[in-house]
Amino acid sequence: MDLRFLRDVIEPTDTVATVYLDASHDSENAATESALRWDALRSSLVEQGADDATLSALDAAVQDADPPVGPAGRVLVARGGEVVFDRYLREPPAQPRATWRPLPDLLPALLEQPEPVPVVVVRVDKQGGEILVSATGDGEPEQVAEVSGRDYPLHKVRGGGWAHLRMQHKVEETWRQNVRETAARVDEEVRRTAARVLVIAGEEQSRAQLRRELAERSAEIAVDLEYSGGRQGPDADELEASIDHEVLRVVAADKEAVLDRYQQASGRPDGLAADGIEPVLAALRAEAVDTLLLDGGVSRDVDVWISEVPTQLATDESVLRDLGAEPVGHVPVDAALVRAAAGSGAALVLVGGGRAGTTGASMGDGVAALLRYPLPPDA
Repeated sequence: MDLRFLRDVIEPTDTVATVYLDASHDSENAATESALRWDALRSSLVEQGADDATLSALDAAVQDADPPVGPAGRVLVARGGEVVFDRYLREPPAQPRATWRPLPDLLPALLEQPEPVPVVVVRVDKQGGEILVSATGDGEPEQVAEVSGRDYPLHKVRGGGWAHLRMQHKVEETWRQNVRETAARVDEEVRRTAARVLVIAGEEQSRAQLRRELAERSAEIAVDLEYSGGRQGPDADELEASIDHEVLRVVAADKEAVLDRYQQASGRPDGLAADGIEPVLAALRAEAVDTLLLDGGVSRDVDVWISEVPTQLATDESVLRDLGAEPVGHVPVDAALVRAAAGSGAALVLVGGGRAGTTGASMGDGVAALLRYPLPPDA
């Protein structure tokens, strides 16, 4: 997972409010229940010392939002009178909570969000194709284009004789032209979004024709789905389930590849893996971490000292002072690890817990890392 989108949220060390709220709207009294839930969390923030401007910003965000349909969770981060992060979760949090700390608590939100996988979906039939794109593989897709029939008949005229044969050829050529146009737009969207999955939905003949016209990059990531519906209706659920399945397949394959790399690197003399909290903190201080692995299902009841520099962190504040860094706060290790990964450009791979859900190689404290280069002896 690329965490650069979090840099503006987690790099400052001002005290921030992090709220995990049950945002469900699934009963007649949902609005009242939601207000009561927020009041309880707001009171907790007041007790922890949150300032009035930040509380007012959270009030507005909670009260002005359009309610979701059915069960849902929501995570908000606010500081200095501004909400800087606001995201809905598919399920309400098991333990709604609000904290006022030097860093936001974002690991639970990352565990509950699907890995962003760019997806292109094309629904094809003999009239043309509809191309849908989701930049992340989650949420409502964007309709990019609809390629439809030209000013030619699209209904085949059955019968013998040259006249009928010529008519059928004309129909076939119209169909082929539509498929070529659709394929060209699909290839363009696959390139533009760096798509990892291309779902081709429709009846068999149209899918086969489109596949023949696709560029190699598009064809490599394409999967077929027999489908006759539109974006709404009973078949739409089947289409969404198929997309979710393919996204999860890609995510699982990516995680398996990272775990394989970690298992191969563990214990080797070149030192390109770190295992456990202290070795990983040392690797982060050396800015040597390429990929941070966290098992979200492992409880890590450890606090670390942080500085203004995201990668300067340690369980002992004297370590920071020896490096010339001034400690600015004491925070839970998970929050500090996420901040350090985002600040250093390291990727984050969640290998357990939540919807992220795979467990793999043994990792001390549920923390490990793949390194860019071996650590120096004094790290």
